[in-house]
Amino acid sequence: MSVTPTNTVRPPLVLTALLIAVASFQLNATMLAPAITSISTELNTTPTVVGLSSTVFLFMAAIAGIVLPPLSDIIGRRRALVYSISVMAAGSLIATIAVNVPMLMIGRALQGACGATISLSILMLRDLLNKRQFGKYLGILTAVNSGVGGVDTLLGGIIADTLGFRGIFALTLVLELLAIVLIRLWTPESDAVVGSRMDWPGTITLALALLAINGGLTLAFGEAGWTHGYTWACLGAGAILLITFGLIENRVKQPLLPMKVLRQRGVWGLLATTFFTMSSSFAVLLFLIPAWSQDVNVGFGMNGTVSALLFLLPFSLLGWAVAPFAGHFAPRVGYRLVLRIGLAGSAALILGLIAGIEHQWVAFVLVFLMGATYSAASATALNGLGIIYAPASKPGILPGLNSTMFNFGASIGIGMLAATIAATPDTAGFKQALIVAGVLAVIALSVSFALPAKQVEGERV
Repeated sequence: MSVTPTNTVRPPLVLTALLIAVASFQLNATMLAPAITSISTELNTTPTVVGLSSTVFLFMAAIAGIVLPPLSDIIGRRRALVYSISVMAAGSLIATIAVNVPMLMIGRALQGACGATISLSILMLRDLLNKRQFGKYLGILTAVNSGVGGVDTLLGGIIADTLGFRGIFALTLVLELLAIVLIRLWTPESDAVVGSRMDWPGTITLALALLAINGGLTLAFGEAGWTHGYTWACLGAGAILLITFGLIENRVKQPLLPMKVLRQRGVWGLLATTFFTMSSSFAVLLFLIPAWSQDVNVGFGMNGTVSALLFLLPFSLLGWAVAPFAGHFAPRVGYRLVLRIGLAGSAALILGLIAGIEHQWVAFVLVFLMGATYSAASATALNGLGIIYAPASKPGILPGLNSTMFNFGASIGIGMLAATIAATPDTAGFKQALIVAGVLAVIALSVSFALPAKQVEGERV
């Protein structure tokens, strides 16, 4: 896909507009954690119900990740991004003025419609920049996308304590409106892929399949367990829907994901690597470490603010610092090499936590270094490879599916670690969860060696 020629396009301004768009979505995803009590009190509900609103948000984000990138092949990247941010802004407005739980749920569902922000932003940069520039800008964009942990929760806590939860939604609304204006002013429109059509039956079937599988695994790793009938009903429905998806893709003229493409090592290898990376590194950083540091019985017994300051904020800052360098070197030394260095480092650090998690400053150092291995190296390379391995006929589909694997892997990984800890709620349980995460991290590294070499002018894969 090419960019409509213009003499006013300035890559730094394009990047600025996209960074604000990505930041607004990520803040919607994570900034509400400190405001759960505020929402529960003001809307007269329970924290469990408030948690469901985040589930609704993440589900809609996963659906958007499947739908919007391939749709942008047809209507243009900028138009797809502006439309989705506009829907997100409408959701933020509804959530800001919400007076009951249904209004909150509707608002959060609409906010999730911008779940493909990072994928669309990366596709826009790929259309606009040369290969070397793309790597550097990709690193910067990835740093913001994967490195808001700590900063967002601290800011969210301050706003919730002073203005209430509505202040958080109002802030994201302002960012979203600003992003729409800047994208309209500073970014060019891309030309549509000639003759491309949307495979709606395949898209809807795949979305329902992922929903059913996610629901089944959530039940399996939760209180219901693997023996409950609902667990296997969801997993069975997911399997049937996946088979149906395959049948649809073999029949339609322009499938969402042709089966011959899915069989390519660059496609299934990337999706599997992303899944296992998120189910290990992300789940450890954003679930296990906060849970351990705040556990008053066997952990460090910190409050949420101190935990974020000591563990989440430092690794995020390191990721911000290192990611641009990872993006700079990836097209020069090879995206796969940068990815494997990051995966190997993360696996070693997670396994090191098994012995070091009881020692506060040892744990701090190990978690801090994961800002370089996971947030910078692995995340940057995975996002770049989603563009590189995408089929030329449908350049938007693989980045979209890869984005879905980011969310899907994180959800499943957190469920697995939470179930392991719940089964043995002591130090041994946390260490067993780290062993599980370490195994998943090693699998991610192993699967990455399935990724094939590819001849791309101006960059090494």
